[in-house]
Amino acid sequence: METNQYLDVFIDESKEHLQAINASLLELEDHPDDIGQIEIIFRAAHTIKGMSATMGFDDLAKLTHHMENVLDLIRNHELSVTQQVIDTVFSAVDGMEAMVDDVASGGDGKHDVTDIVERLSRIEQGEEEGTLEAQEAVTADGEIYELALDSFTQTVIDQSLDQGYEVVHMTVYISQDCLLKAARAFMVFELMEKKEISSLRSHQWKT
Repeated sequence: METNQYLDVFIDESKEHLQAINASLLELEDHPDDIGQIEIIFRAAHTIKGMSATMGFDDLAKLTHHMENVLDLIRNHELSVTQQVIDTVFSAVDGMEAMVDDVASGGDGKHDVTDIVERLSRIEQGEEEGTLEAQEAVTADGEIYELALDSFTQTVIDQSLDQGYEVVHMTVYISQDCLLKAARAFMVFELMEKKEISSLRSHQWKT
């Protein structure tokens, strides 16, 4: 088998495993004690780590390795599944997807994973994510309220503002009796990627 054929297999299998990870993470948000979902995520991450190391995609292998360490702590009941942990793993998966997409587009898959690796490392070591800072935010109706942000999130927001991006804080609620919750969540992400914020504000997620 030629090298480019190995690459095609790597891309296809990585995307398949990443899809499985995302689906299990969404389930884990609703059922944080479901170790079965952790096992699915761990096995998928372990496979991606092995494949990326073999193919020489070191940044992807490094990021996945640290994510795997966090998952292993959860599997061994040494770490609880909190929203902070889920958010950090989601961020890691976003980075993994970006690198796989880069490889699929003919790139070298290199990506600066320093920040997310540091966040995962802090969780591994049992450290808090950082001191929360209170910032003012404004609702769509013009109401002002305080929003608590950790230091990492504040840094990302500051950098985004410096680069001319608009920063929007959103809270999306999906009704407990809503059908196809995971599908609804993916629709939210899709609208966010298309920057159709107004559509999200007016959408009703019921049945």
